Amino acid sequence: MTNVTHIGGAPGRRVGATRAGPLPRPLEQVREHTRERARALLAGMLDGADDMLFNMAEAKTDSERDRYFDAMRELRLQRRALETGFHEGIVALFNELGRAREPVQDAPGHGFESLTLVQNDELEISVALDNLARRARNGCEEALALLCHRLEYLFEGKVAISEKNNPLEPRQLASCFADGVLRLSLDIRARLIVLKLFERVVMDEASALVEQANRTLAEAGVLSELASAPVARHRGRSSAGTEASGQASDASSTSSDSGLLSELLALLRGPARTASSEPLDRSGLATLLDGVAHRDGVPVTLDQPVRAVSRDDLMQVLSRLQREGQGRSGREQPRGLRESLARELGQRRDAPVVPALDQADDDLINLVAMLFDFILDDEALPADVKALIGRLQIPLLKVAINDNGFFGDDGHPARALLNTLARAGAQWDPQQGTGDELYQRIRRAVYTVIDHYDQDDGLFARLQEEFDEYFCEQDTRARRLAQRLRESEEGRARAEQAMARARRYLDQRLAGRALPEALIRLLRQGWQQVLYLTLLREGDDSEAWRRQSKIADALIWCLLPHAAEADQHKARQMAPKLRVAVAQGLAEIQHDEVESQALVRGLALAQEAMFHGQTPRRVKVKPVSEEPAAAPAPEDDALLVRARALRPGQWVEIGAGDGTRRARLAANIREGAKLVFINRRGIKVEELDAAALAVAMREGTVKLIDEGALFDRALEAVIGDLRRRQGR
Repeated sequence: MTNVTHIGGAPGRRVGATRAGPLPRPLEQVREHTRERARALLAGMLDGADDMLFNMAEAKTDSERDRYFDAMRELRLQRRALETGFHEGIVALFNELGRAREPVQDAPGHGFESLTLVQNDELEISVALDNLARRARNGCEEALALLCHRLEYLFEGKVAISEKNNPLEPRQLASCFADGVLRLSLDIRARLIVLKLFERVVMDEASALVEQANRTLAEAGVLSELASAPVARHRGRSSAGTEASGQASDASSTSSDSGLLSELLALLRGPARTASSEPLDRSGLATLLDGVAHRDGVPVTLDQPVRAVSRDDLMQVLSRLQREGQGRSGREQPRGLRESLARELGQRRDAPVVPALDQADDDLINLVAMLFDFILDDEALPADVKALIGRLQIPLLKVAINDNGFFGDDGHPARALLNTLARAGAQWDPQQGTGDELYQRIRRAVYTVIDHYDQDDGLFARLQEEFDEYFCEQDTRARRLAQRLRESEEGRARAEQAMARARRYLDQRLAGRALPEALIRLLRQGWQQVLYLTLLREGDDSEAWRRQSKIADALIWCLLPHAAEADQHKARQMAPKLRVAVAQGLAEIQHDEVESQALVRGLALAQEAMFHGQTPRRVKVKPVSEEPAAAPAPEDDALLVRARALRPGQWVEIGAGDGTRRARLAANIREGAKLVFINRRGIKVEELDAAALAVAMREGTVKLIDEGALFDRALEAVIGDLRRRQGR
């Protein structure tokens, strides 16, 4: 039977619980203010959800972008249910405090240490809730402690207030919204996107809600002079033990992610295997499970000497391997780490021993190895950059061993540096060679970590600052280049559009008509330029365009054969005026004077010949035949929509094999009419429209490069892989 840990708060909480007793008046005021303020925040989030989700989706891949669009649609459809559920959940949090005026035991925790096998979606939602609650708690711990003490004072010590039942604890507030998120018709990734949006808009104000609650209670006379929260004696902690217990609580909170991952990794060990089963680990390392050394799920036999490896011993060996591993390739180091550890740890003068790692250390080694397996398979990174980043496996493993909260801290400097190196690597074009400045910067950062990292995380922060300065300079330069290119390309696009419009206008009026050669030459060689420049300068809704296009129509009409005497008379009257208008129009655009005179003279001769009964030589203008275009993709084609929506700055890989190039989008003219790509030096390397880019993406000759946080993507992939194995 599967045990499921639900995330909706304490087990006794129910919306609209009938047994809830009356609340003290000051607490009712806090409840009403919190309810109204939280409802306003959620309404504001939902009002701007489309814009915010679209902005969040800008740099994502196609599949991820679809999830953002799915989230937009579902939030519109389920808005009322979300608002109602959130509102009722907050009211229930407060009403719970009035249920029974007696000390209560803390409800089962939501941390991952209490999970066994859980439903997949609830598992990931719980991870996200713990993370966002931890971030929301930063900076308001003291205010929350004050609020807890005031609430206990208000209930005369008959209700114990903790993180599990404080209505304004970020985890409790977030759970009210998460209950509704689990009911949305979305996959787990889209649900996490909705939670991220909720964190940005609503949970960012959690500290303000706590501060307001403290002010309201203080103004009502509830411990109005209290400046800091005293030690809660009823919790059974001595003053000396309180600090240690608090530190343990913080460690438990920050290690929740690694606790979850250890739980999932433990599932992979499985039961003891038969002798015929294929071992998972051939390295020779053993793991201490409940004090017994196991290798591949099987206890080590009694005749084999076992040596328990302390964390200090493990760190010393890792440091030695870190220094010695500089010459290895990126693939060898992650793949052979366990074998190297077994060799180093098992060396003894008297007899070989089986080194046995602590379970937590063994899990970290497995986890970091899985992360780097994902990183080394990432298509966004060139092979040379993968080889460099692969050398950071041991330093990152040492960071994880030193810091229990590493996997739960998405702002950790080591994670930030790894993500930055991946971003830099995604922008490096192998065509530039390993002597390129960007590649050398990546290489220097990697070897600085290998040579100097021991336990000082400040090294990662310093290297990150150097990259931040470099990227700031590069981004400023790239923006200037892109702006100049965009202005140039937009001007060129307007010119091409104006020329095509002028040509098309004349084509439509000349097609199928027999006209004097002189007139055709005048219109094609001279007046088309007049129409083009008029469109470019004034636009097609200007008086100048209407006047110049009417002159073209009049020129054609006058030189058509006319049977009616009135039409012939009108043509004779118009002829001299048209010649003057043509001469003025050509002069206004500074057309070549000699050629202009020749064109006007040819027009005059054709007119005079026609008016004197002569038949000027005529040419029948054939309709312009356009090459058949390929069948356009449907307007709602996903790749076409994606191509049109690309924003400047998106990096792509163009080509295949050894001839691939990396370029960034510098300009998107008129929603995909023209997409101009440049390399890192600002040189234009490709120009496509949205339809052509969509075809290239479908054929695989153009790939969008995901510059998103590599470590976070790797961690998500590992969790997903472990969940799939768990399901099997």
